[in-house]
Parts: sequence; structure tokens; C-alpha cells
Amino acid sequence: MSRRGLVHALPGAEVVYDVHGRGPDVVLIHGWTCRRTDFDGVAADLARDHRVLALDLPWHGDSTATSRHWSIDDLAAVVGAVAVNEGMHEAVIVGHSMGAAVALETVLAGTGRRVISLDGLTYMHMYPRQSAQAGDAFLDPFRADFAGAMRTMCDRAAGPGCDPALIDRVARAMCRADAEVAIGMMDQLMRWDMDGALARADALALTVKVFASAPLLSDTAVTRYGDRMDIVPVDLGGHFFLLQQPVKTAGLIRAAIA
Repeated sequence: MSRRGLVHALPGAEVVYDVHGRGPDVVLIHGWTCRRTDFDGVAADLARDHRVLALDLPWHGDSTATSRHWSIDDLAAVVGAVAVNEGMHEAVIVGHSMGAAVALETVLAGTGRRVISLDGLTYMHMYPRQSAQAGDAFLDPFRADFAGAMRTMCDRAAGPGCDPALIDRVARAMCRADAEVAIGMMDQLMRWDMDGALARADALALTVKVFASAPLLSDTAVTRYGDRMDIVPVDLGGHFFLLQQPVKTAGLIRAAIA
């Protein structure tokens, strides 16, 4: 069973989402300037034995919003509201890239029971909370040339062996984002207190499972967070391995849930 193009109206936003399948609940959250359709292959496989919700965050994909300023907490509140509207109070919340931060805050706010990150939370130039200088060093190229900086970032994140056509498609889609809103969201991500969030997770005995692209995983991330998150290196491709290997990505999620 699939229901596509559903709309949930919230103050300041209309969120578009899809629901597939039957079984234990899973919510899928895309990354920065990405969209729910990035999960189409993953959702199709998971829906064989799970009920899967994939949504477009405000200012992403088909979702709309009036406010141009969204914190990680704000985005988590949106995910929580949509999940609760579908009765998914105890879902496993899965996030790719920036979506992993949103997933963690969603569960900490009371919606969902587990967090799974797909290549999020381990890039030390974005996490943990960055200084103003470090944030500007990362964001200034996007302020100067959004499309050019996005293309450079996607090329670097592709990892070895990624199909150039795939990364070109991803980069083109990401470049369609509203630059001002997108830069503001990334600024909020870089200001997000991940260490504080992990401390709250520890207090709740909440384990954060991270499937990290092995070619892109740094020793610094493992040293700093290996005892606070369950970091599992995977050889499925680069940062966008959910698009490169959707069925195997679904298998990782399924095994983690089991």
C-alpha cells in the first residue's frame, strides 16, 4: 500500500510526504537541500515489511513554508508533527546527513524510539557546534557562488567509484534550493549543540546508530565519538550511498531495527 503526495499543514509550512507498506514504523529524513525521493529505492525495499514515511522538510522538495528561518529543533518539530499525524509515535527515525541531526532531536523531543544516521553526525567540520569563524569559512563560498560551492561539495562527497551522472543529478537538484534559506539552515546545523544532544540521549539510554561511509569517515570522528555513538563504517559508496546502493542501505536499516 502506498499513499503519495500527502500534505500536512502546520503553522508556517505545508509538508508533503509519502507513506508506503505495512509493519513496524520507520520515518526517513533527507539531507540538506535534498528531498524525500532520494529515499525512493530504500523505501520501496523497506516497505516489504515496514510502514515507511518519507517527507520533504520545509523549503525542500515539494514542501512549502512562509518562514525563511528554520533551526534543527524547528525541523524536528515538523517531523514529529507529521509522524504523530500518521500514528507513528514509536517509529524508528532515520536521517541522512543533516537529517540525522533532525532525527536525533525528533526522538529527544518525544516522537520515535530509535535513531539511525546514514552518513551524518561524523563530519567534524559540521559537527559538533562550530565557532563563528569556522562556520563562515565553510559558508562563505556558498554565499559567493552557491551553485559552484554546491558542485564542489558534491564532488568531494561522492567518494570513489560514484557514477558521475548520479552525482551530477544530485548536485543539480541541490542547486535548485533557495540559497539564502539553505545557507541559513546550514548555519543552524553548524550552531547545533550535538554534544548536548548526545548527553540528553545518554540520560535516556538512547543509542545513536551511525552507518558512515567508510572512505569518508575520519579517525577524528571515531576517536571523539566512538564511545558515544555506535559508528559502523560501511562500504556502499560515498556520502550518497543511499542512492548508490538503496537495497543494501535498506538492509542496514532493517538489520539495525531487528
